[in-house]
Amino acid sequence: MRHGSCVHISDPAIRSTPFSLVLQLFLRHPWLRRLSAALLGLLLGVALVAAWGWWNARSLRALADDLRQAYETHDAIAMEQLFCWDGVDAATRGRIRFVILQEHELPVDSVTVRPLTAFDRQVSPGLRPNLTPAGTIEVTFATTDRLSAAYLAGRDGFRHRLIVMLPAN
Repeated sequence: MRHGSCVHISDPAIRSTPFSLVLQLFLRHPWLRRLSAALLGLLLGVALVAAWGWWNARSLRALADDLRQAYETHDAIAMEQLFCWDGVDAATRGRIRFVILQEHELPVDSVTVRPLTAFDRQVSPGLRPNLTPAGTIEVTFATTDRLSAAYLAGRDGFRHRLIVMLPAN
């Protein structure tokens, strides 16, 4: 059929592309639209949770790598910068500095990120963390008695920091 200068094709077989067939199916069945939206939402939710878990593990691993680097270079100042100092008084900060200076000369064998144990999640009598704990970083020193230190780590904004335990008053 010809209308003016354009040609109009009215063959239904030409218009039945896979997209148009799916579109017709969606237009005829509202339950299919709802089911597809629910599946898409579920898929998006699972993808976001997986991405958040990956980002969280990556941030904890980066903190552990920074801690290892500070121990290996014997850099007490870099080690101090890995802690979250929010709400920490001068006396507590001085005690933590003293511990850092005692340990920063020891050779490091391994630095491991571990999930929180049930004990780490319990409230300590008289103490509270200055960040919500998210994981534990365990440093094992290359000494004859395999001395080790465990640090709680928590999220401070977009990255993890080492936690300081504060008096619970």
